[in-house]
Amino acid sequence: MNSNRQLQWCIGSALLVLIVLVGVRFSSGVLSNGPVYDEQYITIPINDIMQNGWSVETAIDYQETKGPAMIWPYAFLGKVFGGTLNDLRFVSICFSFAAMILLIWIAVQSKVFGGALFLVAIGWLLLPYNLVFSEIVMGEVSFLFLSLLAVAAFVWSNASDSPKGNSRLALLLYTIALALALYSRIHAVALAGGVCFTAFAIQGKRSWPWWVASAIAGLLRIPLWIRWDGLVSPEYQALHGLGFRVESLSYLAAALVPFVGIFLIEGWRKATSKTFIAASFIIGVALVFIAMPNLFVPETIDFVNHNDRFQGISASVILKSSTIPFMQQAILAFLAGLGLAGLAGLWHLREKSPLPVQITFWSLLLGWLLYACTRGFVFDRFILTWAFLLPIVWVQTLPRWLLAIQYVFLALIAGYLTVVWL
Repeated sequence: MNSNRQLQWCIGSALLVLIVLVGVRFSSGVLSNGPVYDEQYITIPINDIMQNGWSVETAIDYQETKGPAMIWPYAFLGKVFGGTLNDLRFVSICFSFAAMILLIWIAVQSKVFGGALFLVAIGWLLLPYNLVFSEIVMGEVSFLFLSLLAVAAFVWSNASDSPKGNSRLALLLYTIALALALYSRIHAVALAGGVCFTAFAIQGKRSWPWWVASAIAGLLRIPLWIRWDGLVSPEYQALHGLGFRVESLSYLAAALVPFVGIFLIEGWRKATSKTFIAASFIIGVALVFIAMPNLFVPETIDFVNHNDRFQGISASVILKSSTIPFMQQAILAFLAGLGLAGLAGLWHLREKSPLPVQITFWSLLLGWLLYACTRGFVFDRFILTWAFLLPIVWVQTLPRWLLAIQYVFLALIAGYLTVVWL
């Protein structure tokens, strides 16, 4: 395709996202709302920096689950824009738009051309929770920007027309972006694994620089771990921490459905052997019957004692479907089976979109397994932190009729979440 024409599609796709984000900001009730959900907690350290200035106490020794790489940009840019809650929300729109620019660039490098870029842009808006998080102050949007920056660096180094001298620069950019992402939230560990496994699949033993870079980025997170004496700041360590819990795997397997469930159909159609998909479904079902999470949600948050909380789309569907415990378990088991089978189906489509599919598959798989080693809160929206390349994957791997079904399904979810959250 003509380069000028391709640039027009890129600009048009980016403008589509910007128009929708700004349109939702002014057409919804968000501008007249007070703090929404976690905004009441996350804005405390941000406002403290804006009002009392930068110091070790305000910029490092604050109390929140998010790391400095999330708090600092919001404090700086929020102050520049005016310092109100709605100004902080505008920072989220800026991060979402910047992340979309990176996604478009990665899509072009992955050979997505012309009108397909519009479909990628729509997919970005329809990613579960992404639209609402782009309108409020939450940690996901800035984290996705850093994650996409890390992936863009990796893709840049593997581009066929990239000069060899750019590989070192790309590696440095990846290390910095990953380190910052880890200083935002520990979920970046799974992304690092996704990049390293993908690099090994492409480069074999020559992939060692990506493993070393990931290790360096991980080591850079240790000072904050030592200062906080845990994954998150001291007052929030009853909500998030290390431990062993199979129930997390049961729940997050079901939470995968809106993101990757559609790949069960296409993967089953394309796979020469159905064993992986079938086995994944059985594992998902078995997990729930072995370790059923307690879906009851207390009205208040206990910041002192360790407590479990499973919340999101999956829990809402199950609790509204039946009040009978066995039926709730059966529904969750079926969804968990679909989620893992869909992830297995995605693996069978890797030849259609090698880099995006492999990074997404490994990040989701490792991120899901990561939660076997944690305790505390588990939300469906955690899946979003590893699913940011899915708009490219959906467009490149799904036939148009399945893509239409997926987008209609996601549009219903996005509409529901917009009404509830905004």
